[in-house]
Amino acid sequence: MTRDATTGTFQRRGQDVVKKLTDTHPAGARFLAATHALGAEGMNDYLDTLRTAGVPLPPGLTVLNAAPLTVRHRWVPGPVLLEHATTDPDGFVDAVTEIAGWVRALAGTDARLDTNLTNFCRLGNRLVAIDVLPPLVPSTSPEPENLFDSLFHALCFHTPVTLDALVGYAARALLTTPTPGSGPHPRLARCLPPVHDGIDVFPASWFRARAVLALRALDGRADPACAHRLFAATSARLFRTMPETSRAALVHRIAPTVEGLLGP
Repeated sequence: MTRDATTGTFQRRGQDVVKKLTDTHPAGARFLAATHALGAEGMNDYLDTLRTAGVPLPPGLTVLNAAPLTVRHRWVPGPVLLEHATTDPDGFVDAVTEIAGWVRALAGTDARLDTNLTNFCRLGNRLVAIDVLPPLVPSTSPEPENLFDSLFHALCFHTPVTLDALVGYAARALLTTPTPGSGPHPRLARCLPPVHDGIDVFPASWFRARAVLALRALDGRADPACAHRLFAATSARLFRTMPETSRAALVHRIAPTVEGLLGP
């Protein structure tokens, strides 16, 4: 089985899976060039840093090739963590809390963790990060050149923004449960970082505002439909496809909503 993905391809080979980083990453050619320049040694250093921070990686994880970056590991059947939001909300929040701990543990290192909720699976009673491509290495990341670059850079490499985004996405997932207001959302709210520099300006403001509104919707203080609309309006995928002038216009247009959510 071979599947194309946003950031590469993976191929199932018996009990193993081989993943290859291709040239389709949404961050663009400059980011990919810097990533490929890491080589096998840099990729192994990245994986070692994740392990030292306590991030469980798939069994048998090995770097196979440097150009393009290719890894192999044992197949982890899933389901992915995102699916647990509806089937086991309490366990889902436990897992998100654990991921937030790994993000904080990596803050002082030259490695970051992609916290997309589809990048994690349960393996027995243990949570495993199943996708390590592309490696997120702050020291090699190109400086942003446009508004999408700024959003991507903050999301991936600025720890407080990563945590705000993680909480926001997790809270939105819990809004799809049959009784979202009865879930374990107070523990989820405690994963939010303290107020940090730049929280009131784009792009950090978008991720904190989304988290705030989704958490309010979970405990009945806001309409869930409003939270879903804000996520749709600030979608990173949509933002990436826009011309720069349209991006700037959107940031300006949505600013009053964001400021209202972040105000006293």
